[in-house]
Amino acid sequence: MWRYLIDPPEQIERGKPVIIWRVDVVFLKKEDWKYEGSTAGAAGGGRTHTFGVKEPARKLKGTAVYKRKDIIVKGGKPIPVNGQT
Repeated sequence: MWRYLIDPPEQIERGKPVIIWRVDVVFLKKEDWKYEGSTAGAAGGGRTHTFGVKEPARKLKGTAVYKRKDIIVKGGKPIPVNGQT
């Protein structure tokens, strides 16, 4: 799983409007997945089936294989350590 942020003004890194700030490697089992539902109808339209991971914070804890030191999560969003976005 890779986590990214969109930075159109390129304040974090010049020339890079999209930054991958963390990569996690985790092995999941069938029972780790939860079905989120679907709004797709028989006639088409709507979105496809969506799945999520049960207890993602617990499952992803300690699984980062790459993590930028200049990005933190604050208020549920990745931001530069210096707090400027």
